[in-house]
Amino acid sequence: MISPELILQRTGIDVLTAEQGGEDWKSLRLGVITASRAHAVLATGRGGKGWGEKKKSYLMELVAEVCTGQSPEIFGKPLEWGTEHEAEARTLFEFMAGKNVSTENIMFKDETLRTAASPDGICSDSYGLEIKCPFTTTVYLDFRVNGVIKPEYIAQCQYSMWVTGASGWYFANYDPRMKREGLHYVLLERDQETMTQFDEMVPEFIEAMDSVLSDLGFQFGEQWKV
Repeated sequence: MISPELILQRTGIDVLTAEQGGEDWKSLRLGVITASRAHAVLATGRGGKGWGEKKKSYLMELVAEVCTGQSPEIFGKPLEWGTEHEAEARTLFEFMAGKNVSTENIMFKDETLRTAASPDGICSDSYGLEIKCPFTTTVYLDFRVNGVIKPEYIAQCQYSMWVTGASGWYFANYDPRMKREGLHYVLLERDQETMTQFDEMVPEFIEAMDSVLSDLGFQFGEQWKV
């Protein structure tokens, strides 16, 4: 666990008060490889070789955040819907799963502050929690009935385990429009093959990112300087 004091010293931001979705939280994520974009780090080119376009694009996105100290604003009804219903979903999960859930604003893997996850909760059994509130009921039903989870969501949960060291991560979907059976969850176990991929690909990604930053006359950490 990285101390709040170190994070404050490096970034000028108090992580204890940086609520998810707030401006300080967004600032802490600048230039940092986060769980929600972990799938991009794993993206490969044709035939499973080289860098895929998602990976190249994500690298430039993070470089831009370091160079400008800003991140692009993301809007949309699906995002608003998920934010609006996340708290009630967490409460229902606690009741159904019989777990106490604490919230964490952001969790860095190590003192470099290059990698982080923002769990929707850490459960009393030490597993993490990721909540999705699909904008359409058909997406919820596809998960509830057929067990379909988007690959980027699986990568998000696995990366969160890689960052935090957790051995399991609950993945929950909530749809308040359902008259019953509105919350469904499964436990995803830590996958060692994916952990190995992150062990290899994340340092490679950081090295490439630092090379681009150096060419531009920047270095990681400048995004937090006034």
